[in-house]
Amino acid sequence: MLKGLPKVGKLWLLLLGAAWLAACGSSPRPAEAAAVHSVKPAPTVTVATPAPSPEPAAPPQTPAESPGFDEALASLRPAASEPQLQALISAPTDPEAYAQAALAYASTEVPGMTLLWGLSYQAMGGGSSDAAVAGAVSKVLTERILAKPGEQQQVTFNLRLAPGRMPMRKSADGAVEAPLAHTFEALFGPAVTTLQPPWTIEQFYDVLSSWTGVVAAHGTALDPNVEVDGWLVTAAKARHLEAFCYQLLGPAFPVELKAYKAKNAASLKAYRVFVKGAPLRPKRAPLPDDLVRIE
Repeated sequence: MLKGLPKVGKLWLLLLGAAWLAACGSSPRPAEAAAVHSVKPAPTVTVATPAPSPEPAAPPQTPAESPGFDEALASLRPAASEPQLQALISAPTDPEAYAQAALAYASTEVPGMTLLWGLSYQAMGGGSSDAAVAGAVSKVLTERILAKPGEQQQVTFNLRLAPGRMPMRKSADGAVEAPLAHTFEALFGPAVTTLQPPWTIEQFYDVLSSWTGVVAAHGTALDPNVEVDGWLVTAAKARHLEAFCYQLLGPAFPVELKAYKAKNAASLKAYRVFVKGAPLRPKRAPLPDDLVRIE
């Protein structure tokens, strides 16, 4: 079809055709261009994973108690002594409240509390009930802590400071608790083995020294509840424990007290100065049915 055209004309037409073909090959048709611009990527759909259902909480386990546990606790609060207990609970920093509680428990089946409250009373500075408390503590020592000499210089001991066998409660975590009164009877017993009967103030001093030494060296389960334990350690370190024992029991052992005063008047005076400057001030009174962790 290019025949008859001059060579220049043929060349021109060839260039125009090439340009047209290049243009047609590089640009999409309108319909194709529209299709290119109209296609959009599909949206990403995120499917939430449901949270696992919480497992039902295990029901709380009931503590295991020894037979008659509640009845044993109730026996530690004789009805006739309830007024003195309530006064002690209401006024844990009043020495007289400790004195009256000690007197009320001296003839009960929980006489160990007379010892604890009597010690606390005198560590708080004592007062007008000194003679009565000394008599109550002496009664418990001579009637409830019996030491009988046997053959070959052996001594048989019999402590009755709390009623019956020790009731216990075991929690799910393995903790074992027992009443304070029974725990004191169990822990104080070994200290009594230093006793060489009969009871005297010096014998009580030996026993109390042994008890205080245990508290100072190892501590006992009672210490958080019985604040007088820590005070006794302080008094012993200040070398006032012997005078403390004479101040506590002196009125019940007048002959022994008179002999001690004749040789140790300065020690008694120094003790009175000490207790006046550093008396026991309990934050809470120890009670016979307080539960103490023993394991």
